[in-house]
Amino acid sequence: MPPILVLLLCLTGIAIVGVLVVAIRRAIRLQQALNVRLKAIEVAEGAILTLQSWTGRWQHKPIPGAETPWKPFILVVAPGGIVLYDRDWQAAERLRLNIGAVRWFGRPQKYSNGDNDIWLHLEQDGAWSILKIRLWRDDMQAFVRALKSIAAPELVTAYRRARPYIHIGPVKAHPATQDIHGAWTLDPPLDLYLMPRFLVILRDDRVVRTLPLEVVQGIGVRKRLDQPNAAGLVTFRAEDEPFAFALPSYELFAEFLADAAKRTLEAPLERKQKGKEDEDYDYDYDEADFRLEEGYDA
Repeated sequence: MPPILVLLLCLTGIAIVGVLVVAIRRAIRLQQALNVRLKAIEVAEGAILTLQSWTGRWQHKPIPGAETPWKPFILVVAPGGIVLYDRDWQAAERLRLNIGAVRWFGRPQKYSNGDNDIWLHLEQDGAWSILKIRLWRDDMQAFVRALKSIAAPELVTAYRRARPYIHIGPVKAHPATQDIHGAWTLDPPLDLYLMPRFLVILRDDRVVRTLPLEVVQGIGVRKRLDQPNAAGLVTFRAEDEPFAFALPSYELFAEFLADAAKRTLEAPLERKQKGKEDEDYDYDYDEADFRLEEGYDA
């Protein structure tokens, strides 16, 4: 091998080692700075759990709207809720979530040995959104334990129900009223979003109403006799009120609505025998892979 090539290889190796040394030293300094910052945060928040996983990521998706990119984070669970911080030198607070804003949480897939996702539905400041958190298995189990310790009992019950978790929409739908002659009048469109606990009605990205699925009854479909070629109607009753919405895929939406409503009345899954080490696998069964998480476009 020519001497010049040997020299180049040696210099390349030295440069690579130098870069690695600098990166390792920087990572150590960052971790030391984070440790100091997190001690102060844990005291201030009364933290139940702090996770600073190197692989952890979070994403926020408004309903309706586009999701943010996945971002690294530090996660703190406190008695009042969840706080996310940037995983960088400043460790700035990025998102503060009051536990009272959580409307549902669940893992779309059962635990795997790698990354695991959990979705938290949030209603804050008149808007609906989903916070998606991705953690390694052990960290996810620790997070679920901490989350269940501060969540309302009805949220824990909903978490324990069997998958699949139905997420449909948002879809455009016209509220409809019928006159005494059978003709239907359609109001300006709203967005309907169906999730495991509620049918959420939105207008211009703002929550108009949330209907608990356990009170949704008498779900039916109707064709418009006054306009046979127009979009059909989904009808139901909830909270002592009749509802009717016109939308193109009305029969399919009614099926999903009926299924989701039925699931809210089912008892959560229970293991017949469960050892302590199984406690936080949280009712994982090999359910059929029913991929409704991607949504539905009417």
